[in-house]
Amino acid sequence: MCWRLVLCLAVAQASACSGGPAPAPGGLSGPRVGLEDALPASPGHPEQVVLVSVSGLTPDLYLGGATPMPVVADLARAGVAAEFVESVVPAAVYPVHTSLVTGRPPNDHGVPADQMIGDRGVRRARYWHASYVRGATLWQSAIEARVGVASLDWPATLGAAIPLLFPDILPTRRGERWLDLLSETATPWLLKLALQSPEELAASGRPGPERDALLVDVTCKVIASESPPGLILLRLSQTDRALFAHGPHSEQAREAFARVDDHLGDLLVCFEEAGLLASTAIVVVGDRAVAPVHTAVRPNFALTQAGLLALAASGAVENWRALVRSNGGSAFVYARDDRAAVGARDVLEAEAERSGAYRIVSADEMIRRDADSEAWFGLEARPGFAFDDGARGPLLRPSARRAAGGYLDSRPDLGPGFVAYGRGVRGGLRIPEIDQLDIAPTIAELLGLELPGARGRAFVGVLHLPADSGEADGGSGGDLR
Repeated sequence: MCWRLVLCLAVAQASACSGGPAPAPGGLSGPRVGLEDALPASPGHPEQVVLVSVSGLTPDLYLGGATPMPVVADLARAGVAAEFVESVVPAAVYPVHTSLVTGRPPNDHGVPADQMIGDRGVRRARYWHASYVRGATLWQSAIEARVGVASLDWPATLGAAIPLLFPDILPTRRGERWLDLLSETATPWLLKLALQSPEELAASGRPGPERDALLVDVTCKVIASESPPGLILLRLSQTDRALFAHGPHSEQAREAFARVDDHLGDLLVCFEEAGLLASTAIVVVGDRAVAPVHTAVRPNFALTQAGLLALAASGAVENWRALVRSNGGSAFVYARDDRAAVGARDVLEAEAERSGAYRIVSADEMIRRDADSEAWFGLEARPGFAFDDGARGPLLRPSARRAAGGYLDSRPDLGPGFVAYGRGVRGGLRIPEIDQLDIAPTIAELLGLELPGARGRAFVGVLHLPADSGEADGGSGGDLR
């Protein structure tokens, strides 16, 4: 697959690609040729931009030597690759993905965490619905400019007015089936493509290889359609399971990234076979980095012991005056009033000193980091520790998960990845750092779109566009793409 992809990219303007030998482990079996030559020599806007999110993608997976992701590594070498990406706070799935399409921090765009809070604590429900998102999004700007849009499993798009929508949603109640939920929310044409899913996937929708394979197949059908959209949002998340179950340095995680790399190769071949590769820009990003974990921390247990949180006989939260919501490596603390907030601070500060498992994140630091303004203060776990939402003791226990994201420290090993290649993107460029908030404005600039209210800025140094942004060389124009 990888060798075939190199040939396809080398002759991106040709009509077909020939096959080739199987790749050697950790890289291509032959020389990496032609990628730079496949980039258009003249500046111009792409006709299509595909933004692909890969759970847990980090720079070492495309900048290192032996990598399970040779396709991404070759795109990074020929296009633009970041050595470090500054994450938003918190670095959690739903906040990050919303920032990637708004250019706003979570405290601004309205999706402050993965799971929601209710009267009975942290809920299973996530920020699935697009109605929670504040401000302009890439898909809204594209639609207003008559640019076609497809969104495939992108978080916080449920109910969005997107022409081709395959929303991110999972069953939360007993007896619910994933495909039944999709039948009420997905674009009918895309739903038909999913109806042949194996029963296990149709019932659970559980992220994994089968779901990613389905999403890539659907994406290829969209690309091959009569009017392929100009903006495609796609999330591939099977790596999450391997990372959290086995750890970031496990063979299982490496295999999962290799499968995702194959999917990306398939996707680019689909663009080539549709005759669109030469006019396409592909942006591959990580949502957040993860770090190894050995111990779980349950600060809600300390709040229970202090009488600030009450449990039912089942162990579920019955009511609370103060509550901790976990982001993995960080957590935010909420309170009904200032008295409960002060009490929670005293209790959690004492436990931090006693256990050495985490530190208190002050309100001032939360404000500086644009963290959730509804929280009174925060917590950050020490390396090897991570929070969960449980309220039963003890405070510390062996972690069932081997990894966690959501840490606050801007450490080089905790930055997700960013790779861009194709029309409108410069070639052979490595950049030391980019902010996640800059990615949406950069994509908007590629497509010639406005993105009102974005806090990030277009990263013009990575772009290969006409000097006059008003030129019509593949720009957004007024035609539906």
